[in-house]
Amino acid sequence: MGIGEAIAKIFAEHGANLVLLSRDAGRIEAARGRIGYTERTLALSCDVSHREEIDRVISLTLHHFDRIDVWVNNAGVEHNGPAEGLSRRDWDETLGVMISGTFFCSQAVARPMLARGKGVIINLASVNAFNAIEGRVAYCTAKAAIVMLTQALGVEWAKRGVRVVGIAPGVVRTDLVERIMAEGWASEPLYERRTPMHRLGKVEEIAEAALFLASDRARYITAETLRVDGGWSAYQLF
Repeated sequence: MGIGEAIAKIFAEHGANLVLLSRDAGRIEAARGRIGYTERTLALSCDVSHREEIDRVISLTLHHFDRIDVWVNNAGVEHNGPAEGLSRRDWDETLGVMISGTFFCSQAVARPMLARGKGVIINLASVNAFNAIEGRVAYCTAKAAIVMLTQALGVEWAKRGVRVVGIAPGVVRTDLVERIMAEGWASEPLYERRTPMHRLGKVEEIAEAALFLASDRARYITAETLRVDGGWSAYQLF
């Protein structure tokens, strides 16, 4: 289970209606089945690097559920390799999906939220927004931009009732992390040594942070990115 799916699941368990988005229609339908609560879940195909697709899913969501209370930006791609060999296509795709997609989704969903004077937008960043790692220049750049976007939008919309917050996960056991380890870019013992808690995070722990940030318990938190990383960012020695 990925982070996005875990967040959707915990929100559904607390009574939320869901809209799941993915470029891959088959993948999103499979996730819908795994999460359950299918009568309260809408699965839509969407490429967030295309503004017209974002506008379409926002319109469909409002038609189906009447309002949007919480929006989670979690779309991501990753192209690993030396910076000097990164292609223009891979660079553009990474920033197009992760930073442009995050901004234009936030912009589109904020309009009805601002009209109501209430809403929460949660952006998924990464510890790599604060601590760069070799071979991931486009990913680190995009995640750092998401942190600043969270601050900028959070400040701008705070007085109008819309909170914008972020989560920066550490190394969490997801399919992506498993692939990185399988490709030899890192290993589990290496990640464990680098993390003060000496273990990988769980997707459920990120989901619980998202649930908190979306709740009224976090009503005085905006323009902030919460690091859920087992101490990774604070640890300065390797």
